Amino acid sequence: MLAEAAAFFDAFDEDRARDRKDNGSENLAILRKLTLNVIRRSRPKLGITRKRKRSGWSDDFARTIIGQMR
Repeated sequence: MLAEAAAFFDAFDEDRARDRKDNGSENLAILRKLTLNVIRRSRPKLGITRKRKRSGWSDDFARTIIGQMR
C-alpha cells in the first residue's frame, strides 16, 4: 500500500499543484483518483508512471487506455 501511495504522488507531482481555491483541490483529487484507477486497470501491464508518460507521447496509446474504461 505504501509503495502504491508513493507511486501516486510521484506520478502526479502533487507537491507542485496550484489548486487551493474553493473546491478545486477536492475536484482535482477526484479526477486524480479516477485517472489512477483507469491507469491501474488498463493493459498492458506497465508501471503507472510509464503508462502516463506513454499516454502523453502517443495519442493512440492514450485512446487505448481510455477505451478500456468500463
